[in-house]
Amino acid sequence: MRIADTIDSGRRRALARLAACMAAPACLLPPWHAAFAGDVAHATVGAPRRIVVLDWDLTEIVLSLGLVPVGVARPVWYTQLDGDPPLPSGVVDTGLLYQPNFEVLQRLAPDLIVITAWHAMLRPMLERIAPTLTITMFTPGVDAYTNMRAQTRHLAGALGRAQQAEALLSRLDDVVAANAKRLQATGGGQRPLYAVRPIDARHVTVYGPQGLFGGVMRELALTNAWQGGADGQGIAETDVAALAQRPDASAVLVGMPSRTIPPELAQSPLWRALPFVKDGRLYRIGKASATGGPVSAMRFATQLADALTGAMS
Repeated sequence: MRIADTIDSGRRRALARLAACMAAPACLLPPWHAAFAGDVAHATVGAPRRIVVLDWDLTEIVLSLGLVPVGVARPVWYTQLDGDPPLPSGVVDTGLLYQPNFEVLQRLAPDLIVITAWHAMLRPMLERIAPTLTITMFTPGVDAYTNMRAQTRHLAGALGRAQQAEALLSRLDDVVAANAKRLQATGGGQRPLYAVRPIDARHVTVYGPQGLFGGVMRELALTNAWQGGADGQGIAETDVAALAQRPDASAVLVGMPSRTIPPELAQSPLWRALPFVKDGRLYRIGKASATGGPVSAMRFATQLADALTGAMS
């Protein structure tokens, strides 16, 4: 199973273990700093420089703002899942995504620890080590693309990088606008489009309108063919047959730039019967994070326009 396919289930298992851990005396840490409450902006003086990030997508944003964290959860996974911007080799491994090594964190003596809402149960312990900032990239009912921009600004403000954030978001706007112009000029993407990632012979991950990919598609003036339900990240798992609901649609496989399709899917009668497969309306692009920041959004926009305009073989 691919690493990306295991993250959501891994989060659920990790959170269950964390709940048990917090109830155990052995998991309690002696105070390292006074505990901080509320927004980190009220707990720090000056811009933090020694940053620990316990999330790979937030690591992307921190790097894209011109800062290199001193520690990141499982750096090798960041590299395998995305890896753009590149993470320098000297960044310290702080442990599992939802089970950090607190001794390592203490030795790093960070100025700031950046976490997600998934780390909520960890926050009291992390605040004993350093001021801790929660960045909430995904909220049910809130458009992920719009919120990503807002949270990038929020994180940049805490890091003293507001100007860099504005430059980054301006570059995102320019990239999206240029690719939208390409699509309009060539007539690419006139059909509704499914963005999917295969799971097995019968199931796929599909990216809905409210997610990051859906927001980029909207900015490119593309119609998202998926109208079913999705989670707070705008992502759903569905059976292959559900993709036949829009027979006029095209589809793009995310994370598969070559013309090869996983054998289990290629041999599936359900997959081969889909209109976009039979009629040759299937495209492929390389990897991009559906939960990432501006860099992921730019990469998805460019690769998608390349595929739909014939620039990607």
